[in-house]
Amino acid sequence: MSGFRRVRGGDAVASFSVEEASMLADLARQVSSLIAGRADTAHDPALERLLPDAYRDNTEHADEFRRFTEEHLADGKMRNATAIADALSAPSVRGKVEVRLDAAAAGAWMRSLTDLRLTLAARVGIVDESMPSPRDDSEEMLLAIYEWLGYQLETLIRAIDR
Repeated sequence: MSGFRRVRGGDAVASFSVEEASMLADLARQVSSLIAGRADTAHDPALERLLPDAYRDNTEHADEFRRFTEEHLADGKMRNATAIADALSAPSVRGKVEVRLDAAAAGAWMRSLTDLRLTLAARVGIVDESMPSPRDDSEEMLLAIYEWLGYQLETLIRAIDR
């Protein structure tokens, strides 16, 4: 499993297998679609993680804050997810898709990788630092993807932090 590394000039570079690139692009598109369709899935636990209430103990203040901020926040999350999907649509070379990120693109990727992890965490019931035991094979796969996304995020942070 490879992650991001820093290259001359300060950019972060990663090389994904075609399968990894396809999976990651698909996850990014799914999260973008989830956010875009948020009016139809108002009480989705993943959306509650991605777009939480600013005031949990005051519904009136939370609604007012959401009215002024949600559209901008949601648009940014969808743009970041689209940046991942677009970057991974590059043609593969020898079965690999290489991604090179400058500082701005790395920021978008970090935010979106976090959103992907939050979405998966909501789907499998991760609420704190402990990992739940998978109930079936599909949940085991989601947990493995969650861990892989965490690894990608960690290596990206390290690559740009040097």
